[in-house]
Amino acid sequence: MNRKTKERGKTLRLLLAAVLLVGVLSGCSNNGGSTEGNTGGKVADQGSGGKSAESVKLKFTFWGSPQEKAAIEKATQAFTVKYPDIKVEAIHIPEADYDAKITAMVAGNEAPDLGYMHGELADPWQKDGKFVNMFELLDKDDELKRSDFLDYIWFKSSEDFAYGISTAGETFGLFYNKDLFDAASVDYPPAKPESAWSWDEFIKVAQKLTLDKNGKNAADPGFDPQNIKQFGVSFETWHGPIHATVINNEGEWVTKDGKFGFSQPEAAEAIQRLADLINVYHVAPSPVQMKSIPSQAVALQSKLAAMSMHGQWINLDLGAAKVNYDIGVLPKMKRSVPMGISGASVIYKSSKHQEEAWLLTKFLENPEGAIDLYKGGLWMPTMTKWYTDPELVARWAENNPAHPSGFKDAMMNNLLNNGVPNGSYYIKNFSKVNAITFSGMDEVWLGRKTALEAMKEIEAKVQPEIKGRYDVTP
Repeated sequence: MNRKTKERGKTLRLLLAAVLLVGVLSGCSNNGGSTEGNTGGKVADQGSGGKSAESVKLKFTFWGSPQEKAAIEKATQAFTVKYPDIKVEAIHIPEADYDAKITAMVAGNEAPDLGYMHGELADPWQKDGKFVNMFELLDKDDELKRSDFLDYIWFKSSEDFAYGISTAGETFGLFYNKDLFDAASVDYPPAKPESAWSWDEFIKVAQKLTLDKNGKNAADPGFDPQNIKQFGVSFETWHGPIHATVINNEGEWVTKDGKFGFSQPEAAEAIQRLADLINVYHVAPSPVQMKSIPSQAVALQSKLAAMSMHGQWINLDLGAAKVNYDIGVLPKMKRSVPMGISGASVIYKSSKHQEEAWLLTKFLENPEGAIDLYKGGLWMPTMTKWYTDPELVARWAENNPAHPSGFKDAMMNNLLNNGVPNGSYYIKNFSKVNAITFSGMDEVWLGRKTALEAMKEIEAKVQPEIKGRYDVTP
């Protein structure tokens, strides 16, 4: 997105009029799908030479690793150089504490102007009318239009109301430590979707790469599953990686006719296959064992796992640590497609500076002004041209340690051409559906119940909370 610098000759009268208009509209908020707020007039890009009537301070909340924190702070500092009359208070909150902290801030009338938002909290809050309609801001923008962005990236309560935009383009892939593959004389995972391993091929490779303390692999009859020093693969058990696997078996979380999909054969089979990696093949750590591993990036870096089915954001940590790694496409069940996922970036309706908050949102969504976030591996763009224009692609996805050779095929081009959205974008009442669904998963990972048994039990609890999908017209 190339930002045009507005003419400097705007009069003080026009600026004061704009401020007055914002003030009038700020008193017109209502609930749900309101299109009113502090967004009057065209969204103007002041540019580094622009003058505002007074200095504005934005409160921006976000989460992330130490590397992410540093990258975000650098980007917000660059924003204030471009817009010297807009200051940014960038408030980093650990992700595990984020929802509780942001809830307390809002309850105490200390809501930020803009910030990150988990889908679990975003959905109920958008129902309460806490967020600005980003489509309204975008439609008034002189530089951008909806077609400039990837299709799936909007968090929508209707076709005309977007309460959030994906903080970044994000998806899952098969990360692997090349040193461990080389040591085992095993071929690297394929990066192209059409060459994806079958699930059985994937298991055989994971067995060869899983070693006990005596150096025997998981395919050896003498293998000791109680004393594993290196796992073949690792994955987390929150909704992202689980839903990504279900999608690859052509399953659904909530069906288009409003049924609980995880209890249906395709989804239950996919979940069971993940559980079998832990309990049958002994090639993946259990959630209990994962507690001793700080992160998926650390698992690969410290050679506790040879592969990780995880999100593209760990490129930041792996690249910064100069791990000898690469990325393959996820193994296929019935198919291998990438699931798009992201937290939402939102602008609060309570903000008195919604236009300035939109400028910061645009700045962070655009690699042009925050290239380190993308080049460093934390984010993928939400704008299509950064996937299709070779010159732009070269600026973030080439010749750097956070984007190894397999990245373009396994993640970048795959997401652009084949991406499907995670349920957080379209499942109504997502917070409750997610919480109830995953309350019964531990029994599956521990091998005490089959996925089908557990999901059938969950179905009775979750079905009353399923209210449909935003992408299905009643």
